[in-house]
Amino acid sequence: MKQYVAKRLLQLIPIILGITFLSFALMQSATGDAVDALYDNAGSSVSEAVKDQKRAELGLDKPFIVQYVSWLGGVVTGDMGVSYISNKPVFETFISKLPATIYLTLTSIVLTILFSIPLGILAAVRHNRWGDYLIRFLSFIGNSLPNFFVSLLLIYFFALKLSLLPVMGSDTAVSVILPAFTLTIAMASKYTRQVRATVLEELNKDYVLGARARGVREKTILYGSVLKSSMMTIITLLALSIGSLLGGTAIVESIFMWDGVGKLAVDSILMRDYPMIQAYVIWMALIYVLVNLITDLLYHYLDPRVRLEQEAKAWS
Repeated sequence: MKQYVAKRLLQLIPIILGITFLSFALMQSATGDAVDALYDNAGSSVSEAVKDQKRAELGLDKPFIVQYVSWLGGVVTGDMGVSYISNKPVFETFISKLPATIYLTLTSIVLTILFSIPLGILAAVRHNRWGDYLIRFLSFIGNSLPNFFVSLLLIYFFALKLSLLPVMGSDTAVSVILPAFTLTIAMASKYTRQVRATVLEELNKDYVLGARARGVREKTILYGSVLKSSMMTIITLLALSIGSLLGGTAIVESIFMWDGVGKLAVDSILMRDYPMIQAYVIWMALIYVLVNLITDLLYHYLDPRVRLEQEAKAWS
């Protein structure tokens, strides 16, 4: 197992190198540059000579490969550079935005689990009855609505009409409710359908029929065997969502002015803050590799078949 984890972590190195190189190249190929964006956003009108001097200070006058190698050397030594916009260290700025995104992620995941698993199980147990039809209909609607539209609906009803919740910000405990429910509606709708399909498949397997024939209680079968067998699918779905949420949900964070890494990434892209964008790219690569690794480890402990297969590969 230690060799497996070490191997997966080593695979992260070429992945990060490839992703950062491609993102760096795409930013360089875009029209305009960071200096033009910097002065345009500040509303300043300066000469080209001043802009050229600023480019020289930031190292933007050097060839692409020189800029990339210089940036990569700084990252290896723990220096991710300074933001072109705020003139603050990139690492400190990025880290300061993470708590808000992690808080929103955890809240959304907890709400998703609380809604999707019971509703999915209920829909499977009430298969082809009115409860199943209602849950499937609502989950279809929730999964079809884009996040920005759900955000506007929640703002209109709960903030503007009822004045129950704040529209934007992340400085109070209740501020997380609207953005969290915006994310939860889509995720819970998708997961409810997946949980229903998985549980329904398990309920039709021979071991369930055998347990029923032996007189085992239906709740014991459902929660002791069926739900445990369905956890692999649920864990896979959660892993994918956690990765995307920790990367920051740019649209939702921007609409609700949630001060997380998603909003930071959008602002950095608009202002062509290259060092900050590169920090975001590294974070996304790390998140997805680590979340996938943790998911594989959970598979190892939850599913004996996966554990035996990995042990057989280790001995071969």
